[in-house]
Amino acid sequence: MEAYWASKALSRLAAHKFRTEKNPHFEIINLLPSVVIGPDELAMKSSELLIGTRALAMAPLLGVKSEIPLVGQQVHVDDVARAHVDALDTRVPGNADYILSSDGADGIEWDDANGMFKGEGGKGKLKLDGSLPTTKWRIDSSTTERAFGWKCQSFKETMSDLVGQYLGLLESESESGKSMD
Repeated sequence: MEAYWASKALSRLAAHKFRTEKNPHFEIINLLPSVVIGPDELAMKSSELLIGTRALAMAPLLGVKSEIPLVGQQVHVDDVARAHVDALDTRVPGNADYILSSDGADGIEWDDANGMFKGEGGKGKLKLDGSLPTTKWRIDSSTTERAFGWKCQSFKETMSDLVGQYLGLLESESESGKSMD
């Protein structure tokens, strides 16, 4: 993760340096997403959702007890896509950095996902007893919200979309397994 974060920071610095030194005739907007999670429209199997950051986000729900913390800030993948499109609108001020993150400056606790699904229990498919430690970073995305005119989806909405897709894929896998019998 450190190499990934460093690459993002260095690319941002390079964009700022380019703008300062070359003074291009166009504006540059840097979108700075926090931890990007959410459903994957290309996933055809539940296992395809359990890779990368989605696997980390789902860990508490699936009974995995992680010891390595993850930053307690998240953004829905759809909001990242929306921001890329909306950044083309000339009403969004250019030559600026915009943080994409939800749930306010204090962010989220990853283990809160367990409580979100207690009532429904994922039809027995979710263990809801895992853990993912949270490292707190205070992130202020209010400038982004003002510039774009909308707020990123909440952690609860993001996890509902991801878990909904996961459970739907499990269900279809179960049904296709039954039809082969």
